Amino acid sequence: MKPFASAAPSFDYIPGLDGLRACAVMIVILAHLGFHATIPGGFGVTLFFFISGMLITRLLLAEHALAGGIAVMRFYARRMFRLYPALLVAVALAALVFSADGGIMTWGKVASALFYYANYYGIYVNFGQGRDGFDPFSILWSLAVEEQYYVIFPFICLALAAKPKRFTWVLVISVIVVLAWRIILHVNGATTDRIYMGTDTRIDSILYGAWLTLILATDVRQRWLSFASRYRVQAASLLLLLSTFLIRDPGYRDTLRYSLQGLALMPLVTAICFTDAVTPLTTLLEKKGFRRIGAWSYSLYLYHPIAIVMAETWWGPGSLGPHEISGRAWAGFAVTALLLTFILAPASYRFIEKPFMQWRRRFGAHIVST
Repeated sequence: MKPFASAAPSFDYIPGLDGLRACAVMIVILAHLGFHATIPGGFGVTLFFFISGMLITRLLLAEHALAGGIAVMRFYARRMFRLYPALLVAVALAALVFSADGGIMTWGKVASALFYYANYYGIYVNFGQGRDGFDPFSILWSLAVEEQYYVIFPFICLALAAKPKRFTWVLVISVIVVLAWRIILHVNGATTDRIYMGTDTRIDSILYGAWLTLILATDVRQRWLSFASRYRVQAASLLLLLSTFLIRDPGYRDTLRYSLQGLALMPLVTAICFTDAVTPLTTLLEKKGFRRIGAWSYSLYLYHPIAIVMAETWWGPGSLGPHEISGRAWAGFAVTALLLTFILAPASYRFIEKPFMQWRRRFGAHIVST
């Protein structure tokens, strides 16, 4: 196995994170193929949030250590060149494919996607289907949560980067406040969608990743690595994670579920990425195939809904589940959707995302080819 990336904040490439991204996006895709009742697609999004919070905080702290500050506007430029080119093409293609199959398209829907407020648009306005099956705009709520978070976070990081222990306590208090806010909303009758998609109710899934980076940035790093390496800790974390899938009580799922998932991921991701405690799993996640899918994960996330809609025009609304159409039709739907997904997404990565990498480097991005 290759040497581990530095656990402390740095620009080192962490191959295990791409493997985890691959797992996250495949969980989402499989759930959307009609297995949402048995495959926790929402956890795939939570895992994406956690990885994003961990990685972005790591890069910002590394920048602060190297340059003595954080160039916030350059950070925004890097985000724009990373996300917007593929998003523009995906939104245009989604609008074309969706409307051609009878879906309801409005300028408000498009604007919510392009300006990153699709989560609150979905909660308070509703996308409006107009057809049976999948709405390719419905998945963009998670991108909105991330980008709304990152409008503010670089300034917090700039203010507190030199004081990682204080920064850590700010994050700890923040995740507690978000949990309390979810409980208040649930008790007062908020819908599950309101809690599931709201930035104010879901940013703690990103904050837990940031908290892990802050732990690894302080002098408790070695103690944390030792703690996360213990088999009992890993077993307890896995059991805790499993409980979040098995307990079906609506109050629990709207409130504690996200907090417990974040807490469980902290030692598990540490063990996978920065220790030899789970070497077989780490080795698997660092395989070229997993890392390649992880590198494609953003495009896979954007384009798999478009592929699903295209497959549904031929086979029927398979995304509603295998029970909604015949078994043969569902199999055709699933194969078609997967084939189209793995044609569109790599093409987007190769011809849309990669050409803009050089622009990102001009604004200080540290990009490692996989």
